[in-house]
Amino acid sequence: MSVEIILHAIQSVVTLCLIVGVGVALASKGWFGKESKALLPRLVTLIALPAYMLYNITHSFNRDDLLHLAYGLIVPIGSILITFAISLGLARAINVAPRRHGPFCVAFTASNTIFIGLPVNLALFGEAAVPYVLLYYFANTTFFWSIGNYMLAASGEAVIEGTVKKERVFSLATLKRIFAPALVGFLVGVALVFANVKLPAFVADAARYLGSLTTPLILISLGITFQGMRLADMKLNRDLALVLIGRMAVCPLMVILLAWFVPLPDLMRKVFIIQASLPAISSAAVLAGYYRSDEEFATMTVLASTLLAVITIPLFMVLVSL
Repeated sequence: MSVEIILHAIQSVVTLCLIVGVGVALASKGWFGKESKALLPRLVTLIALPAYMLYNITHSFNRDDLLHLAYGLIVPIGSILITFAISLGLARAINVAPRRHGPFCVAFTASNTIFIGLPVNLALFGEAAVPYVLLYYFANTTFFWSIGNYMLAASGEAVIEGTVKKERVFSLATLKRIFAPALVGFLVGVALVFANVKLPAFVADAARYLGSLTTPLILISLGITFQGMRLADMKLNRDLALVLIGRMAVCPLMVILLAWFVPLPDLMRKVFIIQASLPAISSAAVLAGYYRSDEEFATMTVLASTLLAVITIPLFMVLVSL
């Protein structure tokens, strides 16, 4: 059985890599300019992913199923907060540079739950994994846009029109970022299920067709991003090595430990472990540049953890299946 599990995990990752390779090949041939590179992520986040969530929830779950989902939030929220506390203590113990402090803690704690997490979990577990992917996404994105955003701002300077902007952990802007279109699509689907309202067939079909674009668009977009990365600039150092340990070991270990005390359905537990072990959230590099913290280090954490995931994802698939 273990050999079958390993082969399935490897085949799933190879399938994803082939589609990513299409994005790399097209980008290397100059198919994508600045505007078109931004278009694919926007299509995913604003159109395809919300439609995918709406269709999946309304066609795969009933009220009882959804009530069980809320209970599962305890594990991702708890594991993320514990991992963050560990990253804080570690950063202080080893005297991480002030401009690197925020990127270190955020990359250590927050994972790329949608642009890598969704296609990976779909490949490994199928459509049934999607609601659990979104549960972890909700906990992860809430942390990132509140505590994570604050940490990145505190490590640099947020300069807008010549004035220094003071970031708060929670604000109206934070809520807008947390309740992104993907989550709104999920919540609308939940509301329809609880109201026992079915989508008209033509609306459901449109949502299904649009939702089917999600995975290929995400993977091609990742390929475009990878093609623009410079591997020669990536240098392994103490701080980067610790972030990789946090991403690939500490965070999933916290999920495993909490799931020991908080019993979860088997598939939910597996999805949470995979989500916790994924590469560092790519938005950290963007915000690090905006806030003038250590953008180079933040970018390296995303690149290094993404490359390492090609090895670690099959390993964790085997682990969660034992």
